[in-house]
Amino acid sequence: MAGAADTEDTPAAWEERAARFLEGKGYQVIARNSRQRRGEIDIIADDKGTIVFVEVKARRSREFGGPEYAINRTKRRRLVRAAEEFIIRGKLSERPCRFDAVLIYTGGETPEFQHITNAFGDDWP
Repeated sequence: MAGAADTEDTPAAWEERAARFLEGKGYQVIARNSRQRRGEIDIIADDKGTIVFVEVKARRSREFGGPEYAINRTKRRRLVRAAEEFIIRGKLSERPCRFDAVLIYTGGETPEFQHITNAFGDDWP
């Protein structure tokens, strides 16, 4: 039988904590685990009128690179395609949008959250 500690370390649990983290920063969460034909978006939020597509990655250790290394070029392409589909379906093409990442290091006594706005630029790993 799984204990409470087991359920707290699931991707869904970390996405929930990331959503609360963003809400604490003033973001309004619009959708979670938004499934499009072209992919899934962990969190879609509104940040002062900007639609923000957020990828959440949690890792226990930085030993093999941080969670940002799990958001590779293929994953980013899928996110962009899914976001495009979300925008088209929602008729939101007039709204500004961007991609953020919430990286969570879970190996310490308390999780460490890192929020990267406008992620996936030229300097992304």
